Amino acid sequence: MLFSVQAVVFERALEDFRVELADFEPALITTGDAAKLLDVFIAIEKTVGAAKTLVAGRAAQSGDWKKQGHRSPVSWMAERTGTGISDSQGMIETSERLSSLPETSDALRRGELSGAQLREIATTAAENPAVEGELLRAARNHSLKGLKDECRRVRARTESESDARARYEKIRRTRFLRMWTDQEGAGRIEARLTPDDFARLAGAVRHEANAVFRQARRSGRREPTMAYDADALVALATGRGVTGPIGSGSGSGATRTGATNSRPPTTMHLRVDIAALRRGRVENDETCEIPGVGPVPLATAVNELGNALLKVIVTDGVDVRTVGHIGRAVPAPIRSALEARDTTCVVPGCDVEKGLEIDHYRVGFAQDGPTELWNLCRLCHHHHYLKTHLGYSIEGKPGEWEWNAPANEENPVLVS
Repeated sequence: MLFSVQAVVFERALEDFRVELADFEPALITTGDAAKLLDVFIAIEKTVGAAKTLVAGRAAQSGDWKKQGHRSPVSWMAERTGTGISDSQGMIETSERLSSLPETSDALRRGELSGAQLREIATTAAENPAVEGELLRAARNHSLKGLKDECRRVRARTESESDARARYEKIRRTRFLRMWTDQEGAGRIEARLTPDDFARLAGAVRHEANAVFRQARRSGRREPTMAYDADALVALATGRGVTGPIGSGSGSGATRTGATNSRPPTTMHLRVDIAALRRGRVENDETCEIPGVGPVPLATAVNELGNALLKVIVTDGVDVRTVGHIGRAVPAPIRSALEARDTTCVVPGCDVEKGLEIDHYRVGFAQDGPTELWNLCRLCHHHHYLKTHLGYSIEGKPGEWEWNAPANEENPVLVS
């Protein structure tokens, strides 16, 4: 059989390579030859990685994993390759997707794609094969980060607004912050956040890190940027920041009461096509994203239009139509009256008092709703989220508030 012949060829090539490697002594070659050999070995590594990916899906179909006592092909593959379960799962899935992606398969065989590039392209193009060529060009012309950004944009273009909201909701429901101590005794942090919350946190950390850097420079210290970022996060979280704790000032806490104003505002950037704003959904090549973070649902963008300080870049195709700084500036007398009227979240049954956010509940902020008492109410963060993203609504007036679920929800959600 042809496969058997190919197997013998690859086995002989492996044996020949091992024979040469056994007698190879790096100290006996020139540094110039060592540099050239490094390129050769990198090419071999990419080629072998490509071959491994090509055959992984087929190998997973064999019964070897059962014969060797494994519960699944993934655990068998993980043991054979010495990698984690998630890596093996990804390799098998990528291998299976290649059958419908001929251009990507050819590029992989030519050694043009790294494993990380391949996974990004295969995952995105499997859902929409028409973008395969576009993503391969992005892989040639951009860094891995640039390719990931392009893949996110492509996925955002091909999903409906309802799908985008569902994806956002999935992220929100699976958000987490994990803290642990590693083997060296160092504290480690891993988190999963919604894109808008991540943008707010990143903006606050960068703002604080600039202050940390200036202090370090005055004292003659020079450290990596990531070190300043780490110092900034700890300082903000513990309330020892140069610019004040997270949530103070007119950053993310400006729509919430009880915050101090010691911290200068942190600006979030938003890029959105004017046609999408007017239409209420993103179509074709239109953009709705937080630069440096990625695409967000239009509902998220509309909600952020009413946040404390937001730099909105409205585009028409490739041209920038306008750049504006939008703030939800509630005059002091109206804010005082609102706080006196709505002492808790106005949703019936919700008694949350802290961290309340101001909502333009009758005429939305994005529809030029006035910042007047009759158009404002205070909601807790959870209910404000439900109203913005999941179709819930608040109606009525003080003393007669009504919390309404969307048509597909039988029971209105009060608290999470």
